[in-house]
Amino acid sequence: MINSIILGKDEIKKTYLIHLIHQYSDLVIVENTDSLKNLQNSIQNHSIDLIFLYDDFDEIDVFHLVSCWHSEIGVIMISKTPELAAQCYVYRNIIDFLTLPFDAARFMKSVAKIYSTQPLKSTRTPEVSQKDHLFVKTDKKLRRINYSDVLFIEGLKDYIIIKTLYDEYIVHANIGNFTNNLPRDRFMRIHKSYTIAIEHVKTVTSNKMEIGSHVIPLGRSYQEKTLSLLNIKK
Repeated sequence: MINSIILGKDEIKKTYLIHLIHQYSDLVIVENTDSLKNLQNSIQNHSIDLIFLYDDFDEIDVFHLVSCWHSEIGVIMISKTPELAAQCYVYRNIIDFLTLPFDAARFMKSVAKIYSTQPLKSTRTPEVSQKDHLFVKTDKKLRRINYSDVLFIEGLKDYIIIKTLYDEYIVHANIGNFTNNLPRDRFMRIHKSYTIAIEHVKTVTSNKMEIGSHVIPLGRSYQEKTLSLLNIKK
C-alpha cells in the first residue's frame, strides 16, 4: 500500500483527484486537508509515502514545504501554472508535476512514476530498471535506443518493429523473448503482437490503448492482467 496525503484548498479540484486515486487499489488517502498542522500530524502518526500538493496557498511557498519534508516522502505537485514545472527538477522527492486541468490518462502516467519510486511498498512490485537504454542490431549496426523514446513494439512473424518518438527500427527477434528482456516497470505486453511503453499511454478502453498518436489493440486474453498491472478497476 502507498499511503498518501492531499494538501490543497480547492475542494472541487480535490474531489476529481480523489475520484482518480480511488481507481487504484493500493493508493490510500490517509488525510485530505488544507491545514499544515493536520498534515504534520499525519506525517508523524502514519507512514506516509506520498503527498499530492496543490499550489493554491497564497501565503505559503510550496517549494519551501517540499524542502522541509523527509526525502523519502514523494511529492506530486499540482498547479495551474505550468512554468513552475521547471523548478521541480531541483527537488529529488518531486516525482511529477501535473498542470491543471489534467485527465485520467495523464494521471495514470503519474501513477506509473509513483510505482517506479515505491517498488517495495506497492502491491504491484515492479522490477525497477537501472538502465535507461538498450542496444539492438538493425541494418547490420548496433543501435542505442533510449527506453523513454520507445512508444511500442510490434511483433511480426520473425521480426519486430520498434516504434519510437522519432523513427522505427526493424529487428530480427521474437516479440515474446524481446519483451521478457525489457524492464517490467516500463513496458507491458498487451496483445500477442504488441508490447507498449507505459509512460506513453494516453487512454485505455476495454479493447484498445492510445499510445502517442497510435491506437493499439488490447488483446482479450491480456485485458485482465493489463488492467491489474495498471491498478485500474473495471
